[in-house]
Amino acid sequence: MKAVIYEGPNVLTYKDVDDVSPKYNEVKIKIRACGICGSDIHGYLGITGRRIPPVIMGHEFAGEIIQLGEGVNDLKTGDRVAVYPLDFCGECEMCKKRDMHLCLNKRAFGVLDVDGAFAEYICVPSKVCFKLNDNISYKVGSLMEPLAVSYRAVRHLGDLSGKDVLIIGAGTIGLLALACVKMQNPNRIFVSDLSDYRLKIAKQMGADIVINSAADNLQEIIMAATNNKGVESVAEAVGITETVKQGIDAMAFGGTAVWIGISSKHIDLEMQQVVTRELKVKGSFLYGYDEFKEVVGYLNDGLLNVEPILSKEIALRDLPETMANLAVNPGNLIKVTVVN
Repeated sequence: MKAVIYEGPNVLTYKDVDDVSPKYNEVKIKIRACGICGSDIHGYLGITGRRIPPVIMGHEFAGEIIQLGEGVNDLKTGDRVAVYPLDFCGECEMCKKRDMHLCLNKRAFGVLDVDGAFAEYICVPSKVCFKLNDNISYKVGSLMEPLAVSYRAVRHLGDLSGKDVLIIGAGTIGLLALACVKMQNPNRIFVSDLSDYRLKIAKQMGADIVINSAADNLQEIIMAATNNKGVESVAEAVGITETVKQGIDAMAFGGTAVWIGISSKHIDLEMQQVVTRELKVKGSFLYGYDEFKEVVGYLNDGLLNVEPILSKEIALRDLPETMANLAVNPGNLIKVTVVN
């Protein structure tokens, strides 16, 4: 089969590799779509230590089941599935708490030395496959992984019905958080970013007020729109001091912020604001197995508008050149998807 192999920093090779066959309780999937994640780009550059060559990267994927291994009786060939990209043991302390993403024996597809989905085929346990309705494209199905990240984060904000919500950062995670917020019938959704193009996409996805914080004062606009109250909820999807501060400044007394972005290891934060205004700050990382399942259900039910973030599709053979370009100049591209 064909695959793209990460050979080392800045080196991807499109070539023939050994085909795969399903083991007990596994299925073989024809990969139809696999999104390029920011972490894949960082891995390609060799700056994270999270990709150990030689390895096939790619963890945001959906496809068609073409072969069943022994023991599989809940799926059939021809099923269209999104894949929870983590093999978990089901027996450790964390799995028993339903925190499979924290499994002590986990294997994440496309990460470290575990082969992923920048290939024609992959074999995965049947337990990590979730069926997609026929009207859901494989490209949209491949968004389930980042969508689950955003969904978990938005859940940390609690009930958003009737509330004003600010989302800082209109990249993949911020825009998918917007889709999750929109499901909850908030009063208004504010979105800020430095890119007018991304803010245009935010508008298409249901943002009420968009703010280019490079050109306009975010806090002034928020306070004018809320009669100097501020917003009750903030999702910060960048992760640097400046944007974290913007979120804190825009919050109402007693408000809640969830931090999803991790661009910086350390930030400077005015602690007195958090204390004296009784603000609540929560962190959110990855997603659980049950949350992934819930997200697929919402998508199948037509409750999530995520397609506008799909910017471009490429063939597998074009991935090395595309990855090199994205690492230098992503331009207005939000989500690039490899399709087979």
